[in-house]
Amino acid sequence: MTDGRKGRVPFLLEELQELLKNEDTFLIRDFEEVAQSFVAGYGRFVRSGVPSSTIGLAMLGATVNLYAMFGMEEELPDLLRSLADKMEDKTAPH
Repeated sequence: MTDGRKGRVPFLLEELQELLKNEDTFLIRDFEEVAQSFVAGYGRFVRSGVPSSTIGLAMLGATVNLYAMFGMEEELPDLLRSLADKMEDKTAPH
């Protein structure tokens, strides 16, 4: 990680938390609708017999593509590392 990016992941997580607190800026209901659509789509894969590990890999690939679409791919390794650390420490990843 370059010195200019040091600390960027915690900042992004803090920024997201602030957006979630302010419903005028970020409508959580809109996000829930999109999340429900994803869950329904991936649920169809599960019911059709696609292995859960394949679905998880596809979801991770979609995340990588999303970050690339917004020009944020350089921040993704730090974010994933931070989330992995939280998971290993048995704390909530979000």
